[in-house]
Amino acid sequence: MCGACGTGTVRPPWEVVLAGDRPADRRRRAAAAAEAAGGRVGVAPWGAAGYLVTPRTGPPRHVPDLDRLAACLLPHLRRHHPLPECPACPHEAERHRVGLPADPDPQRLAVWAALAGAHGGAGRLRIEIHVPRAPLLSASATPEHPSDDAPVRVRPGSPARPAVVLCGPHAVEYADHLRRHLSTVPRRDASAAAAG
Repeated sequence: MCGACGTGTVRPPWEVVLAGDRPADRRRRAAAAAEAAGGRVGVAPWGAAGYLVTPRTGPPRHVPDLDRLAACLLPHLRRHHPLPECPACPHEAERHRVGLPADPDPQRLAVWAALAGAHGGAGRLRIEIHVPRAPLLSASATPEHPSDDAPVRVRPGSPARPAVVLCGPHAVEYADHLRRHLSTVPRRDASAAAAG
């Protein structure tokens, strides 16, 4: 508990726990987000934790965090990076574990998780990212309030085998999408545009 204001323990956002909060980390996250949108939208870090989104047409827009950035980018993914779709999805939720390489790119993983968690086009998806212990992980892994319904969580996992657990309808299709996303090589032009 904070002695100054009496609020509960402040946990860092999940993307900070997973992928860091240094300026270089946020620049790489912005570049990964621009690359996921096919370079159709410029993304740059803005302020302490936000992002500046610059579409090819229309005014720039500031978003305060990665989750809202993902929601802002969803319309730009339909052609370049489509996520699973299932209108009025009647399918039951399933649980699927995806083994990751020993050293997955944390920025690309964070962007994918935010996009998949915000998508909802194939039913509600919950994402647990199991990674080796990191300095911020113990602060984030404090007991959660039952009403805390965030779509993405970071949990401690095996140092040798980081993994993602997907829970929801079409979890297998999301798992295939995640594997494709992590296996593609980032385009230099999207990264350069986001960094500039």
